[in-house]
Amino acid sequence: MTKAKTKGQKLAERRRRAMLEAAPVGLPELAPIPPRHKQPRHKGRFVRVGEDPRKVVLNKRCRDMGIAENRDNRRLMSLPMLEDHAGQVIYLEAKADADRLWQTFCRLDKVDAVYHARILGRSRHAKCGKIEFMPERLESRPDEATDHRSDEEKQRSAVNNWMRWHGFLGHLNASEQSAIWDGIYLRCEMHKGGKPTTRGRAFVAALRMLHVVSTRGK
Repeated sequence: MTKAKTKGQKLAERRRRAMLEAAPVGLPELAPIPPRHKQPRHKGRFVRVGEDPRKVVLNKRCRDMGIAENRDNRRLMSLPMLEDHAGQVIYLEAKADADRLWQTFCRLDKVDAVYHARILGRSRHAKCGKIEFMPERLESRPDEATDHRSDEEKQRSAVNNWMRWHGFLGHLNASEQSAIWDGIYLRCEMHKGGKPTTRGRAFVAALRMLHVVSTRGK
């Protein structure tokens, strides 16, 4: 038993026959147009099926790291370290002590960000189409402790921490310090195709030296 054709199918067939009859003799037949997939419905209404944005981002990270786009690798790419370009090159170059180097990087990055916000009064990165706010906390998280310090105490702490970490950086030579700031401000490409670049390897080597200096005596 053959299935009856719908009105749309009959109309498309008539149009196709009309085009063939009107076409000049000798011209090849037009290529058939593939049918569209049925659009899903929800409660009688058409719905748009969109790709999960989180999956798109994680797949992009997999491609950047040179690994396959599968569930296990996407779970790996969701780690906080691998959300950052500097953290990715740390993972690629120093897998054995990647966690320790990442913690050192995060501490320096946080100190520098707080110093720029509270003392310099500006962001470290360019602002495009955004409204600048005063460096005050607008919301809190349950896992954060309430900071009861005064503004003067917060500013003094920001300066002291910034000077302390610059003292650690003073034990490194000029090229190592430049490599550290390359990673902090993302001034260059740290890895490509899943392999660290020359400047990426220099950044990890300098970060390893900074880790040794900053944890000396602890």
